[in-house]
Amino acid sequence: MVDGEVIVKRLVLGRRKHIIGRADDADLVLSNRQVSRHHALVHYDKKNYVIDDLNSINGTIINGKKISKHILRPGDEISIGDFLIIFDDGSVKPSYFDETQVARVGGETAIIEDKFISLKKKIKDKNLRTEFEHIEDVVKKSRKRLSSLVHEDKLTGLYNRHYFDKIAQKEFTEAKNSNSHFSLLFVDIDHFKNINDTYGHKTGDKALKTIAKLILSSCRKSDVVARYGGEELVVILPKTHSRDAVKVASDMRSIISKQTRNLIGLRITVSIGVATFPDGGDTLKILLDNADKALYRAKREGRNRVRTFNAERD
Repeated sequence: MVDGEVIVKRLVLGRRKHIIGRADDADLVLSNRQVSRHHALVHYDKKNYVIDDLNSINGTIINGKKISKHILRPGDEISIGDFLIIFDDGSVKPSYFDETQVARVGGETAIIEDKFISLKKKIKDKNLRTEFEHIEDVVKKSRKRLSSLVHEDKLTGLYNRHYFDKIAQKEFTEAKNSNSHFSLLFVDIDHFKNINDTYGHKTGDKALKTIAKLILSSCRKSDVVARYGGEELVVILPKTHSRDAVKVASDMRSIISKQTRNLIGLRITVSIGVATFPDGGDTLKILLDNADKALYRAKREGRNRVRTFNAERD
């Protein structure tokens, strides 16, 4: 189980059946009301490890898809409630590690929570058990907050570059496997250095935070918005064709141009580059490079505009 970008709990699989759930008798206890008492079952079928959903209320999600039964493969990501579990046969490279202080504290908090679960099993007194569950709830809320901080850019509140790299690869792989479209937007604030030089870094920070909020308001819940670096933001649009991605980008550009003066007393514009899988690149790296090329064409052609990657021009 991965929490706060560190491994905080392991279940070593044998040939017997293993229960994942909220109940005290589960082999992997996930203490959360979103998790059913007996949520999922992992077993060996003489050839592969298989996970079965046990008619859980909120479902078992594997690599972003709800399943009833699934043959596990190394690297599979199992989402149960707000818990993330990685199936690993020893060959998976732990790209989800983050050795920041926040991540370490988040991991330590999750380990404490796990110990609470073990201790709670031994408590027979009803009143003491209720009090113990209250303390456990406080620790869980702390763990969730620390976990979210690992992914967060402190200034804008958007996802940070580290989280973007992780989720972009996951979403791109899903798009490739399902043969669906996948679009990226690179958003760059026009003349941002001039804003800092003329009005000061405090105004520059305010501009960046305001634009981040306006971009978020233009996106769906399934989209991912991150700070890529400096004044450059990036948006993941899963299952989005190029023409729809251009429409989203155009709406963003228009909203930012029209609303920034009212919000911060200064009209600010952005340039946006768009690239879409598969035509815009057959690997994530190529797609990122091509979205960047489209962005710089937008800036070369006068800024405050949207350009999509075109192999012939870019």
